[in-house]
Amino acid sequence: MEIAAEISGVIMMMQVAKQMESVSFVELKRLAEKLLPRASTLRMLILSEPDYLQKDVALVKIEIFVKLLYQELS
Repeated sequence: MEIAAEISGVIMMMQVAKQMESVSFVELKRLAEKLLPRASTLRMLILSEPDYLQKDVALVKIEIFVKLLYQELS
């Protein structure tokens, strides 16, 4: 559950950044690299993303990441 808590925290920070034009995935990518197993589909997906995304695109991807995270943890 430590992974879920940390990633949830990053997601909350991203949601706070909704007012900005772009959202940074840099910290999320660092956490994915550090906490998720190498064979994790979620890890590979997050690391394949650019460092910055438009906020509307980022929010859609975050929703997908959360669903994948809960699937991988169950």
